[in-house]
Amino acid sequence: MNKVVTVTLNPAIDLTVRLEHLQPGAVHRALGQQAEAGGKGIGVASVLAALGVRVAACGWLGADNDGLFEAAFAERGIADHMQRLPGSTRTNIKLTDASRGDSTDVNLPGLTLDADARAAAQAALAQTLDRLLAPGDWCELAGSLPPGLGVDSWLSVARQVHARGAHLVVDTGGAVLAQLLRDLAASGAAAMPAFVKPNRAELEELAGRPLPALSDVAAAAQQLRVQGVVQVAVSLGGDGAVIAGADGSWHAQVPPVPVATTVGAGDAMVAGTLAALIQGRPFRDAAVFGMACAAARIQRIAPTLPPRAEIERLAARISLQPL
Repeated sequence: MNKVVTVTLNPAIDLTVRLEHLQPGAVHRALGQQAEAGGKGIGVASVLAALGVRVAACGWLGADNDGLFEAAFAERGIADHMQRLPGSTRTNIKLTDASRGDSTDVNLPGLTLDADARAAAQAALAQTLDRLLAPGDWCELAGSLPPGLGVDSWLSVARQVHARGAHLVVDTGGAVLAQLLRDLAASGAAAMPAFVKPNRAELEELAGRPLPALSDVAAAAQQLRVQGVVQVAVSLGGDGAVIAGADGSWHAQVPPVPVATTVGAGDAMVAGTLAALIQGRPFRDAAVFGMACAAARIQRIAPTLPPRAEIERLAARISLQPL
C-alpha cells in the first residue's frame, strides 16, 4: 500500500484551554487544559496512523522543545523525519467555549530563520523528500509558512512531489494557496494538486467573490477543477461540505453530533479522505468517509478516533444531494 508523507514547516504545540463560557475582557477559571503536538500535517498524520495508513511526518521543529512531538510520533506510529532547527516550536492557544461548542485561536508566528539557515533547511527537506517519496505515494503540504518564507518555498516542494510521481495534496489557505495554484498551473495541469480542501472563506478568497449559496460553492469548486485541481472538498462547518469531482458535485450533510471541540476537524477530514482514496474508493465516497472522521473527531477533546466500524456507521448516515 502506498504511504502518505506530510510536510509541516510551521508546526505548533496546541495548548487547548477549556472554558465554560468565553467572555472578552473577563477573568476566567479554566475547566482544564491539554497540550498536543500540532500543526495541520501533524494532525493529518495522527489520524492516518490511527486508520492504519503508513505515514511519515516531514518538516521543521524547534530543537529546544521537541519532546512532545517525539513522544506523539512514537505513541501514534508516525515515522519521524522532522528536521530539528535551533530555537523553539511555537505554541498556539485554543480557548474552547463549552456553552457554544466552538473555539477561539491565538496563533503565534513560528521559528524565524536567517537566509543561510533557511537555505540549509530547505535543502535538507528536499533531500528527505527525495529519499521518502515513491511513485503513487501521497504528499500533503500543510499549514502556514514560518516568518520569512514565501510561496516559492511551497512551490519548490510541490514540483518535487510531481517529479517523484507522487500525488500532491494542499491544505493551506489565503493568498498563499491562491498564488501556489497559479504558479503550479503555469507549470502545466499535471503539476496541479490531486486534492485540496479549502473552507468556504478560503474558497471565497480564491474565487474573488462571496459564495452565499451551495450552488455558488459548487460552481467555484468546479472552477478549481477546470484550472487543473483534480478533486475538491469544501468544508462548511455545521453545514457539511461540498464535494466536487469529475462526475459532479454534491452537498454532504452530517447528522447532528455532540461537539466537544472543533479543533482537528479539518485535519481529520483530509486524513480520512486520503485513507479512503488509498484504499481505492471513489472520491465522493472517500470524502464522505473523511467527513465521518471529522464528525467523530469533534466529539472528543483528546485527538482520538473511535473504532473504524463506528466511523463507517457514521459515514452511512451522511446524506448526499447532487448540486
